[in-house]
Amino acid sequence: MSPSFNSRPVRAAVLFGLTGLFAIAIGVLYSMGSADSAGQDRQPLAFSHARHAGDLSIDCLYCHRAAPVSTAAGIPPMKTCMSCHQNVAKDSVETRALAASWDSQRSVEWVRLHRLPDFVYFTHERHLQSGLRCVKCHGHVEQMSSTPRAASFEMGWCVSCHAAQGVSRDCWTCHK
Repeated sequence: MSPSFNSRPVRAAVLFGLTGLFAIAIGVLYSMGSADSAGQDRQPLAFSHARHAGDLSIDCLYCHRAAPVSTAAGIPPMKTCMSCHQNVAKDSVETRALAASWDSQRSVEWVRLHRLPDFVYFTHERHLQSGLRCVKCHGHVEQMSSTPRAASFEMGWCVSCHAAQGVSRDCWTCHK
């Protein structure tokens, strides 16, 4: 005779199974992350680091000028882009769209790619002054036609880099 659903062990097993399925579903959704959708990093204008940093050898810090003196590298101001594009590649679709924004005094609404939790203190300034180069964290952007997210920037990734560099792993170094 099979046990009925009303028996305590069967109800406990079903509840345990449903709880497990729920936990697995949450884990899968978390690992995919709502912020990790395929189109999330699509920028309003196509921008190629391969073209600018690779082919043209423009240094990261030419465009991301705030990085050596700030917590954030920041998105370059439009005047940085237009300092070249008022005269160069003026007829491309992307440059015409950039120029239209410039002429109408509207900023391009770039999609922010990296955001750390508020409790994490990170400064580009400190990392650059210690001799780290952009490629260490952001990869070889000079080979990237689009601008994908770089490393995971999860705590374990940062701690392993700190260990490899022989720098502080004290929690208060990064958690303020």
